[in-house]
Amino acid sequence: EAPSEWQKLFGAYRILSEEANAASRVKRDLPIMVVLGNPPYSGHSANSSWEMVGKRKRLNFIGQLLQDYYFVDGKPLGEKNPKWLQDDYVKFIRWSQWRIERTGKGVLALITNHGYLDNPTFRGMRQQLIKAFDEIYILNLHGNSKKKEVSPDGSTDENVFDIQQGVAIGIFIKNSTDENPAKVYFAELWGSREDKYNILNNQDILSTSWSEVLPELPFYFFAAINPNLRLEFDAYIKLTSVFERTLLGPNSHRDHFAVAFTSEEASERIADFVNPSISDEELRQRYSLDDNRDWSLHKARKFNIDHSSPLRCLYRPFDYRFMLYGRFAFDFHRPEINDNLINYNFALISTRQTKELFSVLVSNKPAGQHKLATPYDGSYLSPLYIYSNEREVNSKQSHILKSNSWRQGKQGRIPNLNPDFVSAFASRLGLSFVSDGHGDLATTFGPEDIFHYIYAVFHSPTYRQRYAEFLKIDFPRVPMTASPELFRKLCILGEELVALHLLESPYLSQLITRYPVVGDNIVEKGFPKFVSYEEGGPGYVYINKSQYFEGVPKEVWEFHVGGYQVCEKWLKDRRGRQLSFDDLMHYQKVVVALKETIRLMGEIDKAIPGWPIE
Repeated sequence: EAPSEWQKLFGAYRILSEEANAASRVKRDLPIMVVLGNPPYSGHSANSSWEMVGKRKRLNFIGQLLQDYYFVDGKPLGEKNPKWLQDDYVKFIRWSQWRIERTGKGVLALITNHGYLDNPTFRGMRQQLIKAFDEIYILNLHGNSKKKEVSPDGSTDENVFDIQQGVAIGIFIKNSTDENPAKVYFAELWGSREDKYNILNNQDILSTSWSEVLPELPFYFFAAINPNLRLEFDAYIKLTSVFERTLLGPNSHRDHFAVAFTSEEASERIADFVNPSISDEELRQRYSLDDNRDWSLHKARKFNIDHSSPLRCLYRPFDYRFMLYGRFAFDFHRPEINDNLINYNFALISTRQTKELFSVLVSNKPAGQHKLATPYDGSYLSPLYIYSNEREVNSKQSHILKSNSWRQGKQGRIPNLNPDFVSAFASRLGLSFVSDGHGDLATTFGPEDIFHYIYAVFHSPTYRQRYAEFLKIDFPRVPMTASPELFRKLCILGEELVALHLLESPYLSQLITRYPVVGDNIVEKGFPKFVSYEEGGPGYVYINKSQYFEGVPKEVWEFHVGGYQVCEKWLKDRRGRQLSFDDLMHYQKVVVALKETIRLMGEIDKAIPGWPIE
């Protein structure tokens, strides 16, 4: 808030108004040279950047200041969801920067959320801080349990506070009106809380071992980035330059209504939705439906609703449900992607940036929300084929269909692949490209071979570890091998992985688990008391007090796909529900799929002779 005078209080409370008014005069009139503290972190800030003037809404004082952070190199960030720039700590940093700039010199020293150091959304903020100050010192204290941070030596990394969000100390020094960009210095602490406290108690800014970092386009990172690995990774082809259509997955903001566990539940919701005898208010209360900026119940009921059966969809890793397909249920239902997945097809699911472990997944069904990452990280879908008979094709998509000179395949489909990428890859491999299905991998290769190759590379443990810092902040990149033999090996391994993850592999009939106890098959609501893993012997996964899956390996129980621990999450989402015979078989097949995935990831690493891939 802009400084303002308080109304004078009386009696014992008079001192409060006098103190507040004195502070207000300092904030407004005096040349502040030091701002320090630990401002609150709140991504969903209660401190609005807007104010009402009459009936009009406009940016308030801090909202106007923050606008500088929404641009980088004079251009808008182009972020679809830059909401984290509204976090309270960002507002405190921006206000502090403004005050010290007004004074002309000073020091800003805050301990805050460390997300602004390397998240792409904050690149405009970083650039503005570089312009405003002469020296910047960043001490990353890590401790981010949301990112599942561990120390480089594999030991536990603890937060200096009792919070999940990692933190950093930032010291920003302005000596003069010099317009040269700031020099940025970086250091970090890993390990136990006690060790971090000891170091912080015994070191100061002069005795800390700083490394100078050089923030550069396009991200201006405030973190130590290995420049050689950066160049290596940047030489690969970004996923969005491989697939011509890559979009965020659908978003409903009402998954409890838009996605159902069974076809019957979904059909009942559709029937209620189109029933004119049920009022909007009754429907709103029955299904807890709230309007928002992009969706209103009254308008949604006027849409031409498809009365066919609900579509089976992939909701989360290995979790198939039924979606109410269309604009009437989703804010953004992404027909440009999902219409293409109604026919024979599959799509790569990935993230552009993530707080979670990097992962990818495949789907041959339309996708529901939160496929791969948690709700904080958007999942992108890249279908392998585009069908010319899709329901909705805008002008840009029509251009893709018309400009692509490859011959159309089954049902008029064409590969959703960048011709320049395909041409360059064909030249490196010395193979000819066929525009539908598989090649023979001796003289030809096809779209599905490319997909399987990419899927294998992205499942390489070495790839994920070597490029971890870059996979957190941008789309994955595809290395193009010049070795037909390596390409062939990875295609075969990738095809095996795809079959496993689509639950179509013949391996899945060879169950390694048992479900030996007869009971009601109801997943106990008291999670995690009963949906739990018991080590020792073959490994038991309990769903209630007496029933369990037997023979689940520990590494399978702990296996993550993106932000989800698959074997735990699938059961956790079904608390209070009765598992059918098909559910019990599905879960046991998932256990096999994950066990084989772990094996194949090791095989992929063995097949790749060295990095970077050549």
